Amino acid sequence: MAEPTATRPRVVLLTLTYKLPDRVQSYISDLTGAGVRVDLLVTERRTVEDIELDEELVKVHHVFEDSEMYGYPLRWVERRVLFDVPTKVFTKTREVTRNGERMQVLDKTALKVRQGQAAVSQGVHHGLFWPVFQRARPLLLMSRARKALRGIDVAGADRIVAADSAVVPLAWRLAKRYPHIQATTALDRKPWVK
Repeated sequence: MAEPTATRPRVVLLTLTYKLPDRVQSYISDLTGAGVRVDLLVTERRTVEDIELDEELVKVHHVFEDSEMYGYPLRWVERRVLFDVPTKVFTKTREVTRNGERMQVLDKTALKVRQGQAAVSQGVHHGLFWPVFQRARPLLLMSRARKALRGIDVAGADRIVAADSAVVPLAWRLAKRYPHIQATTALDRKPWVK
């Protein structure tokens, strides 16, 4: 006879990566296989889009309803300025310069300028913007995640698991608020999975 849903153990699993790692997927699979209910907090819908989850045992909560990029105006502006606008400008330029022999020199020049601009944009994104944003992201996500946590009954959970480093500050705050619940960064399957 199946155990009633109300008495099944429950884990609140927090992960704010863009793609659910295999080790986390395996952890969820093992827990649900043992009948453990899982409240899964993820960044956005795409995080779990291609993953099969037991809908009866896994309840997914999203920090952002759409993409995280649209949740932060700074990321949206950075994407537009460094990538989208230059791509549109150079695409239109090449449409004009591609036709005719006289435009061939301009076309080659536009292509070289585009390659240089793309390298500079990638350099700014990976060398300047992303390292700074990565450091600030956990704090930004923590404030956004609080709203998503309202839909989770954390007080009734048996364990809080922080599955990645970005969510450790949030798990730490939950552990302070609910000291009777075990909070960990370990994907420990005990005592539910033999």
